[in-house]
Amino acid sequence: MRRAGPAHGRQAHSRHRWRAEAAGSTLARVAGLIRFVVFAAVLVALLVFVVVPVLASPVLTQMVRDMGLQADDLEVSIDSFDPALFGGRASKVRVVGDNVALGLATVDEMNLTFGNVAFLERTFQTLSGELRGVTVNAGGVTLRVSSVQVDGPADEARATGHFSAAEAERLVHTAAARAGIRLEAVRFVEGGLRVSLAGIRTGARAYVQGGALVLAPDIGPPMVLLQPVPTDPWRLSEAYVTRTGIVVRGVVDATRLMEHLPLRP
Repeated sequence: MRRAGPAHGRQAHSRHRWRAEAAGSTLARVAGLIRFVVFAAVLVALLVFVVVPVLASPVLTQMVRDMGLQADDLEVSIDSFDPALFGGRASKVRVVGDNVALGLATVDEMNLTFGNVAFLERTFQTLSGELRGVTVNAGGVTLRVSSVQVDGPADEARATGHFSAAEAERLVHTAAARAGIRLEAVRFVEGGLRVSLAGIRTGARAYVQGGALVLAPDIGPPMVLLQPVPTDPWRLSEAYVTRTGIVVRGVVDATRLMEHLPLRP
């Protein structure tokens, strides 16, 4: 048997070296591809989660203005790092504004967060936040509420309204005049009111009956202070009096309320 000579050994070594270099080159190309894919994924995530929310804020704000919402200062923003953005949705859309006109109402300060928003369908599933200094002008009557807090599902959000003592007093006087009753004085105490009626001082309490806010003096007939019509997207469920005014609670269908607003599609 002949032994392999030095030349044959060098050829075998050269083939092994070539194969090793080829394998190393392939691995380097694969590693480079993986690094590129990872970089591209990070870049896309950065654009979607960080850049898009920053750029979207002024665009969304202008879109809301173009729909007809009037406000001195208005800002619409979405959260960063929101995976729902990949599907044309947003987990949260925050709307903040001052001196906002909402149909027959004006709001001094608005801070609302809409949850699970679908941009194309223009729908939302939840609502939370606060409106401060709400003034409603309807039927020649002006109603003002210090604040309204809302929280819950869009079609049945819990709402709590706070009338200050001055606002509640105007509400009581307006209701009394509508009923042909002249009240001389109104004073708020914990749990009720003290009113002067035809020179007689008597107590009164506020409660909700049949969806209406009612004031019932100890002497004389009850007076309706506030009552929604059947087509209104809100209804009252509870009311109580404190030394600082009247607190009312109820539910509001925010989806129907949005339909009542004079906004352009």
